[in-house]
This record gives sequence, C-alpha cells and structure tokens, in this order.
Amino acid sequence: MGKMNVTGFENAVHASVESFIANLPEMLGSMAIDPRCLVAVCEFDDGRYVQFWVEPRGLVIAEVVSNLNIGDAVALSDDDEEVLRHMGWSEPSPGPNPNWRFESRDVSGLMQIVLMTRHAVLEVLRESPGNLVSVRTWEVERRAEQQSDDVRISARVHYQQSLSEIAQQLDG
Repeated sequence: MGKMNVTGFENAVHASVESFIANLPEMLGSMAIDPRCLVAVCEFDDGRYVQFWVEPRGLVIAEVVSNLNIGDAVALSDDDEEVLRHMGWSEPSPGPNPNWRFESRDVSGLMQIVLMTRHAVLEVLRESPGNLVSVRTWEVERRAEQQSDDVRISARVHYQQSLSEIAQQLDG
C-alpha cells in the first residue's frame, strides 16, 4: 500500500472549485487506502471550508463548516442548515463535532461523502466552479491508546491556530 503525497499543515495547493470537485473521489480514495491518519482542509476565499479526517481502519469523516466553528462570522443561513440536515449531514455540537459531519466506514459511504460534499460546496456554500480553493493535507500522529475524538480535537485547525497565537504572544 502506497502513501499519499501530503502538502503539510502549513502548505497548500490551489485549484478551482471545479477541479477540486472532479478530483475529490481520487483524493478521498487515496486517503482511505493510506496506512496513516490523514486530514484534508479545503478552504474557500471567504474562509468557509470542508474538511476530511481519514483513519487507517476505514473511518472517513467529512465536515462542512458550521456557525459553531467559524468565529464571529456566520457561515450558514437557517435555510442552508435545513438543506444540510435534509441531505443527511449530522448536526454540529460543541466538543469534538463542531461542524456538520457525515461518517463512513465503507466504499458506498465514501461515494456518498463525495456526492454530499459536491452538493454542499456548490449549493449550500454557493461556490462557483471557477472560484479558488486551497487544499492542505497532512498526517496526524496517533498513538494506539489515544481515543479518536481526543486526537480530532487537538488536530483541529482552529485549535492549532489558537496555540500558534499563544506561542507568538509568549515569544513577543
């Protein structure tokens, strides 16, 4: 089994939304067969995003930004949230699941994630095919005894950014 090439936490590749959506099955498929725990964050120009957590034991979690996890901005209207709910996304909650999410452990669920993500990006986030998206992928170190939720909380981007800001304040 090969390893997927990752960008690293600090680096991103840029693509059009159209290209990102077209290549999403390949990206998720590569992540799903990789023996590592991987994260992909796909951020749009307005700061909203979709992201993916893939564990080597087959768990794939797709997320769409929620109003709980975007700071002071409003990511989604009530109508947008209703569309996500109707599509089958699970509602966000404080703690390890602050975004709209869908979990899968098999190939059919992975294909469902691709379709749901496509719809969420184009219809709910209203990204045009020609818009740009920044995609960052990286490996998350996970010890066997660690619980998945604990690892996911510490790997969240907003959490990492907060730690970076605290470290900068201490250094400055």
